[in-house]
Amino acid sequence: MEDGNSPNIVHDALNRAEALDRYRVACAVSPPNAAARRTSHYTPFFVSRPEVERLLGLADQIPLLAEADILVLHPSAENGFPHTRAPNLVCLPASVITNSTDAALADTLRHEAIHLHQRANPILWSAATAREGWRAIPEAQIPLRFREQCRINPDTMSPQPFWAWETYHVPLPLFTSDNPSSLADIQIKWFDLRSGVLHSSPPFSFEERYGSDPPQPEHPWELLAVEAATDGITTDAALRRKLGFQ
Repeated sequence: MEDGNSPNIVHDALNRAEALDRYRVACAVSPPNAAARRTSHYTPFFVSRPEVERLLGLADQIPLLAEADILVLHPSAENGFPHTRAPNLVCLPASVITNSTDAALADTLRHEAIHLHQRANPILWSAATAREGWRAIPEAQIPLRFREQCRINPDTMSPQPFWAWETYHVPLPLFTSDNPSSLADIQIKWFDLRSGVLHSSPPFSFEERYGSDPPQPEHPWELLAVEAATDGITTDAALRRKLGFQ
């Protein structure tokens, strides 16, 4: 990385990612997802050399990122949300770098590193998620009108976007309108597979496990990534121990 990224290198990496995950296509053909991203410029961007050196210095302290490529995107990319793309890309809107303290940026990098670990080890993470009390749900069990209103998340769209807590309770990140102005224009609703009813609050047992207002409750892999990043986990061995597989 030199003063940010070479635009050609970034475009090539993003084109390879798109061929694998089809994320941008999925967003483009979804009216609410396209609307929420209409002011988002998903393009390479430059940050200063000191910021690049700071970013790379922090990344070097996270062994989980040893095989990752870190791309700097326009500050508006994904409304400023950091994310990962297939197979090993960490995509950081420039604003995430320039507006973050070292501690906050390190936490973001750990979180995204864990998402890359999830991408590389889906069987392990699916097993860990099931042990937590979640059950993978086929998309067809979620009514189409709700699926079409869900915010698409590149970190959780594959292999299994929908999971039910304690068999029946599925968190859905639903846009609050058909024409959202931002990716933040969502509410997490809980779909009860038994009754077909949407609830505004999770079941009490979920709050007992994750707290009353956990960050990113839309998917168990987000919840677990938040926990692991907060715990300061940076290695494969430590992550496997936390998941109970070592």
